[in-house]
Amino acid sequence: MNMILPATIGVAAISCLASFLVPPLLVAVAPFEPPPGTHRCEGYFPDTEVCLPLGTKRPPWFRKNRANADCPQWRIDPKWVERTAFTSKLNDIEATAKEWESILISMTAEDLDKCGGEEAVKPPVWIRQERGVAWSRIQEGIIAGNSEFHCDRPEDQGGHICWTDAVLPMYVEECGVKPSEEFISFVSTFDVQEFRSKMTVMKQKCAS
Repeated sequence: MNMILPATIGVAAISCLASFLVPPLLVAVAPFEPPPGTHRCEGYFPDTEVCLPLGTKRPPWFRKNRANADCPQWRIDPKWVERTAFTSKLNDIEATAKEWESILISMTAEDLDKCGGEEAVKPPVWIRQERGVAWSRIQEGIIAGNSEFHCDRPEDQGGHICWTDAVLPMYVEECGVKPSEEFISFVSTFDVQEFRSKMTVMKQKCAS
C-alpha cells in the first residue's frame, strides 16, 4: 500500500501539470488566423485589457491563451523580409484611396450627375469613417485611428476585404506586426497602377 500511494500522487501531479501546460501548448501550435473570405477587417484585435499586458515585444509562447491568441503581439516578426515592399505597396494603395476621396468631396451635385451618379464614381478602394476612436493594443494610451479601408473583390478572388487605418503606420511600420497571409496576398496582387488610372479618368471626366 505504501508503494502504491507515491505512484498515485505522482500520476495526480503529472495530470495536474498536463492540465496547466496542454491548453497553452495547443493554442501555441494551432493557427489563429480567421479563415480566408471572412469579413472581419484586418487590424481589429481583442480588447486593450487583454492585449496590453503582453507588452510591446513578441511574448514567450507559454503566455498565449484563448483570450489573447488574436492579439497583435503574436504577429510581431522581425524576420519578415518582405516588410519594406509590403509597406510601400500598401502606402500607395491608401494614398490613392485618400486622393480619390478628396476628389469626391470637392465634387458638386452637377459633377456627380455628369458622371452618372454615385455608383459611377465609387472607387475600387474606399474609406469609411467610424465614430469614436480605437486604441493601440500594443502601446498603452496611443490612439490607433478611426477609419477603415474597404475593397469589393470578385468572389473568386476572396470577396470583400477591409483593414483599419492603423494597420500600416502603427502595427506594421512601428511595431513590426505581420498581417494575415490573406491580407498580404491581397496587397501584393493589387494593381495600384490600374487604380490610379481609373482615378485619373474619373477626375478628367467628372470633376470641375
